[in-house]
Amino acid sequence: MNQPFTITNHFFIDKTNKSTSFWDKDFRKLLQNERDFNLNNEHCICLYKKGKFLNQFIQRYYTIQGAYLFYGYNDLKGFRKLENVYMRTAVDSSTYPYQIQLIHNQSQVILYSNSEQNFNQIKNQLEQYCILIGFHSQYTIINQIGFGSTAQVYISKSQANGQCYAIKRIRKNSKLNPQFLMEEIQIMNELSHPNIIKLYKVFETNKHINMVLELVEGGELLKSHRYNLRDARMIFKQLATCVDYMHQKGIMHRDLKPQNILCKTNSIEIVLADFGLATWIKDKQHIYYRCGTTGYVAPEILRYKEGTKMYTEKCDIFSLGVILYQLIYNIHPFKDIDKTIVLQKNLNVEFKFDDSIKVPQSCKDLITLMLKQSPKQRPSAGEILRHDFFNEQLYEQSNSNLTMIIQDTYSDIKRSGPSLSFQNVDMKFSTINNGFKLFEDEVDDKIEQQQGTDFLELSPIWTKRIDLHRCTQNQQQPISMVFQRQYSQDMKGKKSSIFRSELKQKSIQMLQPSLEKSQLDFQDYHQIPYVNHNNMLLVHMK
Repeated sequence: MNQPFTITNHFFIDKTNKSTSFWDKDFRKLLQNERDFNLNNEHCICLYKKGKFLNQFIQRYYTIQGAYLFYGYNDLKGFRKLENVYMRTAVDSSTYPYQIQLIHNQSQVILYSNSEQNFNQIKNQLEQYCILIGFHSQYTIINQIGFGSTAQVYISKSQANGQCYAIKRIRKNSKLNPQFLMEEIQIMNELSHPNIIKLYKVFETNKHINMVLELVEGGELLKSHRYNLRDARMIFKQLATCVDYMHQKGIMHRDLKPQNILCKTNSIEIVLADFGLATWIKDKQHIYYRCGTTGYVAPEILRYKEGTKMYTEKCDIFSLGVILYQLIYNIHPFKDIDKTIVLQKNLNVEFKFDDSIKVPQSCKDLITLMLKQSPKQRPSAGEILRHDFFNEQLYEQSNSNLTMIIQDTYSDIKRSGPSLSFQNVDMKFSTINNGFKLFEDEVDDKIEQQQGTDFLELSPIWTKRIDLHRCTQNQQQPISMVFQRQYSQDMKGKKSSIFRSELKQKSIQMLQPSLEKSQLDFQDYHQIPYVNHNNMLLVHMK
């Protein structure tokens, strides 16, 4: 175990820290921690260390609680918070063949055992918190399923158990802040909830940080589904429950939005993902202050000035209000073609309810409460769960009229095909009501340029529904090919230019209201936390 690590540029090692002792003996830090530590022999594992002078093996007892490793013999000798700690294991033919090497900054410790059971028990616990090496010897990359500014997401298969996982791969570079990434890892390790994505392990290679995550197969919320009122309420209750859990743990997410909510295969059960902007509520110092996604970010974050009183977890409640509005009305409350107007509406909380859609008053009341300008007037996540909306008996509205059918069809096609806009649109609709065929107008594909925006538009990191049977992305026939063929068949025998002109005019007249309402559903402007872009909402850094 004397050979060096195979990584030449340890990302999380603080080279300015000259401490040579691996163990921390300032026990006052434990008293300041909100966690209760229950230290007794029942929780301890017997391991050995080598003496400094005679090189003999000395028996010690170790236990892991939360993100802390403790050691002692009869009494507590020292501890180490498992952040920025690298771990490596080895097995040889010596008297104590099972070995664990732990490195923290400029110090290290090697633990020995002659018991495979004890070795595996503490190794499995340490793997949850430590930075590991040997990623490529343990996982096989299969396919890329998403990407962002500095991170990509892949499907990967474990060589140990054959299970598939999502790998969030982040490239190491000078702009990547180790402290910020470590906070994301620590927060995810702290959370254990059925509606929060699970972080299993973190590996480092010479070029990347690889986060091994739970693989969620259903894709993003609202990406390919439109929900009725009952299902929307069920989804939102799950979301409010896990936000309540986070807040009780002292964590705020700060980037709640549909793109960070993933669906399991049944599309009703959801998982909250992407904790890149999450932070501890009671921290006195934060790396980022003004951060989030336009249209979902709370007004107090947009107005925040460095050095003033920090906002609270009520910023997440505002984001919940926007999401519930979208689930119910299938449109963003601050939607506008002009991104600066979206930001202004977000800042001033300018929205209204569509009275043509029947929604219980209790639901409107809850949305109104969550979207209050003042954080103090917003309910807590626990109070949201006790709101009358969750106890009210629901009666679904019939959507049999043609306008709703057209709008539903437009939304479905938009989600499953290329992005559409009102100025540059491929109107690809199938048969609607009584066999009436809508005209398809093929136009050249051009990139729409938006002026006057200060935010960087990026693709969501989670983008595709996953077919685990093949461990690949679902490959669907392009919608343009399907409808081009359908259109060709429909127009055979209808070559009259007059007929085509009249049909096109009639189609546009029918679609105009729906297109104006549905086109350009709010496109989010993703703040990527690991890069300090000048043209992003994220502007302040401590």
